[in-house]
Amino acid sequence: MTERVLSGVSASPRTAIGEVRRLDAGGEMDARVLDDGDRPAAAAHALDALARSAHELEDLAVRLRADGRIGEADILDAGMMMAEDPVLLEAVESAVLSRGLLAATAIRVEVEAFAAQLDLLGDPELAARAADVRSLARRASRLASGATERSDGSSDGSVILVAADLGPADVIELDGDVGGIALAAGATTGHAAIVARGLGLPMVVGLGADLLSLAEGELCILDGDQSVLIASPDPGRVSTVRRAMVAARESRARSMAARALPTVTRDGRAVRVLANAATPQEVRAALEAGADGVGLLRTEFAFLEAHHWPTVAEHRRMLSPVLTQLKGMTATVRLLDFGGDKTPPFLKGVSGRGVELLLEDPEALSWQLAAILETGDATELRVLIPMVTEPSQVRAVRAAIEPIAARQGNRVPIIASMVEVPAAAVMADRIAPEVALFSIGTNDLTTFQLGIDRARPGGNPTHHPAVLQLIADTVDAARAAGITVEVCGEAASNPLVMPLLVGLGVDELSVGAARVAQVRTWVRALDYSESARIARRALNSESVAEVESLARPLRVLLDDAG
Repeated sequence: MTERVLSGVSASPRTAIGEVRRLDAGGEMDARVLDDGDRPAAAAHALDALARSAHELEDLAVRLRADGRIGEADILDAGMMMAEDPVLLEAVESAVLSRGLLAATAIRVEVEAFAAQLDLLGDPELAARAADVRSLARRASRLASGATERSDGSSDGSVILVAADLGPADVIELDGDVGGIALAAGATTGHAAIVARGLGLPMVVGLGADLLSLAEGELCILDGDQSVLIASPDPGRVSTVRRAMVAARESRARSMAARALPTVTRDGRAVRVLANAATPQEVRAALEAGADGVGLLRTEFAFLEAHHWPTVAEHRRMLSPVLTQLKGMTATVRLLDFGGDKTPPFLKGVSGRGVELLLEDPEALSWQLAAILETGDATELRVLIPMVTEPSQVRAVRAAIEPIAARQGNRVPIIASMVEVPAAAVMADRIAPEVALFSIGTNDLTTFQLGIDRARPGGNPTHHPAVLQLIADTVDAARAAGITVEVCGEAASNPLVMPLLVGLGVDELSVGAARVAQVRTWVRALDYSESARIARRALNSESVAEVESLARPLRVLLDDAG
């Protein structure tokens, strides 16, 4: 069969090779019509299947919470509520009693109708939740039909799971032989993607309808770094990728073995490497890889299904499993970054994002701050303010923190500002005196500065001269104020961009847990003086291509270092 390349968007990095395993809603629907006398029992069977699916999700959530996976457990609560929704129960029962549909068919038809309504609203966040609803349909219809989930018992990561979309429970319960996930639809902010990243499972979304034409058992290469799936690859490519995967595993092993070594460039400049995290598992993995702590704790992921501002107790429940692991270490807790593609139901329709929304509800802000100061008191705590555009926002958050710290008897933590919009970089010299840390979010900074789609295939060029200049200006403002600068965006672990960031004078790099060991190795391979020379030349470049050419020697150096 001819080799085909499908392009999508990376939701979780790394590469996998395996045979296609298709996951659909359960095969062809049975179109039989029940006799009138059989319908009451079938309707009861359908309702029982929905109840059993809710119990399965509840049991799974309990196990996750016992393992400290609070955010993932909370995500499953939405599926449980849907399975118990009286409107859905009535629709399913009616479909059996009045139309004679089989129990499994009625569940699939009515749940799909609900999911289709979410799709039609044209809201990316609601469309992502439609995947959770369809996940419920697969589970409940399977129970209603008496089918069992397939597993051949192997555990060598030799399967690429292919589907239109997935819910979070689908990912959590994957067989051990699944090495990667490819979705025709999906979103990088979808719940399934969040779970996949936490598990370190390669995942590419948005691959399009052609993905669903792949044959069961067809060999594929899923590249979560390059955002592609290659179907029926030629033998030469397979051999090359397998060698690269072996080399990558060996490189990770070497990097892990060197986790006790300091992260200092060859000419003596120290660069701290921390972790981006949203779950206790990510923190644990990052610390095992030698991370100096957490440079970005994303608190909003645990509350994407919330129907109200999280209370102190709810924040405490989310934070405690993470921060208890960071005693005496850096813990950078970002305040809720709601808005945009991370808008929970209770904020639907709002136009603001990040600190703007929090300042509009002082009580909600105080609830989160109280929980952060309480649970993070044993750490080197840093409170990170999202989407800052002006100094007054920082002063307002500080004014909220100080009385809470005094009341609780806690010390006032380090106040930090995100620099993720061009306005913050332009005003960096005026924001810097108000904080002790700048954290540069290169994902948003790049898309806002260049006016491009954050989710476009192939990633975004943080090494564009205009973006590099914003980063350089931010570093210069930080130096003048005597404060620290970290980068917490994807660029911090990009082998092309990371040396430029070090060269521009960034003090800290905060990266995904799976990248910590490798980035620490890269820091030790660099010469800061050489990186600084090339980075300054890059600022005077006129194109991305010119920057890539200038930075190529540094990229080769990192490739050789592993």
